[in-house]
Amino acid sequence: MTRNTTSAGFTLIEIVVVIIVLAILAVIALPKFINLGQDAEIASVQATGAAFKGGITLANVKWASLGASGPVDNMPVFGDGSNGQLDINQWGFPSQSYPPFESSPRLNNVADCMSVWRTVMQEPPVVTSNPNTDGAEYFATYISPDQCRYFYLPEQTMSIYYDSRNGSVITDSDPNS
Repeated sequence: MTRNTTSAGFTLIEIVVVIIVLAILAVIALPKFINLGQDAEIASVQATGAAFKGGITLANVKWASLGASGPVDNMPVFGDGSNGQLDINQWGFPSQSYPPFESSPRLNNVADCMSVWRTVMQEPPVVTSNPNTDGAEYFATYISPDQCRYFYLPEQTMSIYYDSRNGSVITDSDPNS
């Protein structure tokens, strides 16, 4: 008696077809997964810009609610003590955060830019004036007159712009610009 046995397995052609289909799927799907990191960075910059804008707006509203109509020095805006005080410029927007008296505070250097950043946001991302600082997420620059730009260090084509003359905050989160 002879026994008929058939082996169940894949032919070489079937295996090659499966590999080709998997390769096509990988080519289509991989770019979408690669962009997830960049999408997260864009979302982070947009959220930080929105928080910064909210802080600027809140300071301006507080200035207006106190009936101010010009520069105000050491105005308590956030919390208690000198940590939450802001110097408000002649247009009613934050210009710096320093305890000494100044009759007409202006945003006029990178230190002022960093002091506004640190004061208007609760637990802000670390900002620096040196892009090589360990642990910093943003690099502050001063633009004359009365303007700042905060570059996102992991992707320096993304930034947050602040103009203390009109309170505008613009988030540039397009890494391809």
